[in-house]
Amino acid sequence: MVNIKIDESACLMDGLCSTVCPLQIISPPKGNLKPEPKAEFSTWCISCGHCVSICPTGALSHSRMTSKQCPTAKYQSIPSLEQIEQTLRLRRSIRRFKEKVPKREVVERLIGLVSYVPSGHNLQSVRWQIFANRVDLDQLVNMVCDWMGKMLEENPDSPQAPLFRKIIKAWSEEMDLVLHRAPVLILAHSRIQTGTEVTDAAIALAYLDLASLSLGLGCCWAGLIKMGIESWEPLRQFIDLPHGHQLHGAMMVGYPKYEFQRLPLRNHPKVRWR
Repeated sequence: MVNIKIDESACLMDGLCSTVCPLQIISPPKGNLKPEPKAEFSTWCISCGHCVSICPTGALSHSRMTSKQCPTAKYQSIPSLEQIEQTLRLRRSIRRFKEKVPKREVVERLIGLVSYVPSGHNLQSVRWQIFANRVDLDQLVNMVCDWMGKMLEENPDSPQAPLFRKIIKAWSEEMDLVLHRAPVLILAHSRIQTGTEVTDAAIALAYLDLASLSLGLGCCWAGLIKMGIESWEPLRQFIDLPHGHQLHGAMMVGYPKYEFQRLPLRNHPKVRWR
C-alpha cells in the first residue's frame, strides 16, 4: 500500500505537497497539523513523485521513493533555448550507419534515460524489445519482403505497390531499404490498459530519438517493420512479444556513418489562435 511519511521537524508547513498533487489527495496543513494523505490516497496515488520533488527540505518521503533517493534538481543544467533549437534541428533520420554495433550498456543507458518520459496515469507501461543480432535483423527484413510480396499478389495495383516492388528488388540485390543495415532495432510495446499506451510509446520513442544524440547515436523510425508486424502473422510470431502486448513503434539505432553539415528548412508552422 502506498503512503507518505513526513518528518515533522523538517516540515515547513508550506502546503506545497498538497498543492502540486495531481489528484489533490494530500490534505494541506491546518494550524499545527502537518499535511497528510487523504483516505483515498492509497487507491488513487499514481506515484508520480511530485510531493517528494517539491518539498524544499526533503521532509516528505513516499513509500515508493524517499527524498534521499531522489537527486537534487539542477535547473542550471537545463540547455538554453539556442541549444534546444540546435538539438531539434540537428536530429536527422539516419539511414547510413557504421558497422560498429553499440554496446549493450550504451543501449541500456539510452533506454534508462527514456524511462523518465511522461505517461498516462504514470503507468510507465512501455516495454522494450531489442534486436542486435545481424542474423535476426536480416531475417526481419526478409520476412518484411515476404509480406510485401504477398501484398503485391493480392493487390498489384495498390498505392504502395511501386514502393514494395522497389524494396523487394533492392533486397534481392543485397540492398536493405527496410532497416538500412542498422545494427540495432528497438521495439516499443505494451499491454493496452487505459488507452493512453499508444501515445505513451510515441512519446517514449520521440524522446529516445533525441536522447540518442547525446550518446553519439542516430535513429530512424522503422515504419515498414511496424506495418509488416501488424499485417503478417509470421512476423508477429518471430518477434514473439509477450501475450496480450501490442507493438506501438520501431526504431533503428546505430552510429551515423556521416555527419550532416547544415540544418535544412521546414515549412512555417500553421497556427490558429482562439
